[in-house]
Amino acid sequence: MNSIELDGRHIAYNLQRSKRRTLGITVDAKGQVIVTAPDYIPLNKIEKVLLKRQNWIIEKVAEKSNNVQIQPKRQYVSGESIYLFGKQYYLKIELSNDYNVEKDLHRITFYMKDYTETEKQVTSWLYEQLISVVKVISEECLRNFTSKFAIPTIPVFKIRKMEKRWGSCTEYGVIHLNPKLVAASIECIEYVIYHELTHLIRDKHNDYFYRDLIQVCPEYLRLSNKLNNETVIYAL
Repeated sequence: MNSIELDGRHIAYNLQRSKRRTLGITVDAKGQVIVTAPDYIPLNKIEKVLLKRQNWIIEKVAEKSNNVQIQPKRQYVSGESIYLFGKQYYLKIELSNDYNVEKDLHRITFYMKDYTETEKQVTSWLYEQLISVVKVISEECLRNFTSKFAIPTIPVFKIRKMEKRWGSCTEYGVIHLNPKLVAASIECIEYVIYHELTHLIRDKHNDYFYRDLIQVCPEYLRLSNKLNNETVIYAL
């Protein structure tokens, strides 16, 4: 196993020699970097290529890391923990004739007529919180982005369940955000929005993509790592 320092961190990679004519870099499902290179290319030239592709490598390693803290499905009972925009709260369920939600520093209390409504009401409330926050910060991010780049269309933001991605951008300018982002910090949500906005002008994750992304989100590498390795999320 080889190792190289990329952007201040040591990245291990598995170098495989082959009869192929070109050098290939992949990141597997576990975040392992695999480099396949012809026999005749010396190690110093291989590592020059890795340095050139360091932004892409670091982001892919973070995306596919196994350290994302995915918790079991909520029980929706008093005392269950819940994460909202990077902060932990505890659920409290109270029976009441009138539906209401109260949030303090450490607890979110739901008042409802029947305990059987708990899952539906909590999930609905979380969606509403994410939609409200995305509406505000997406407008701010878009203003910042368009102050630096011309975009082909004004994007539309939607919340959509996705298994493996935090966000996506269609060729028509529809940006989908994963509802699990409700557990992430605001700065991490901003990073995802900037990432998808950059896809309005750059299709592929190449050097040009990261060159543009860093102009609007200078700390994207730190935020990508934080989002994938530190965010505690639940299945929604």
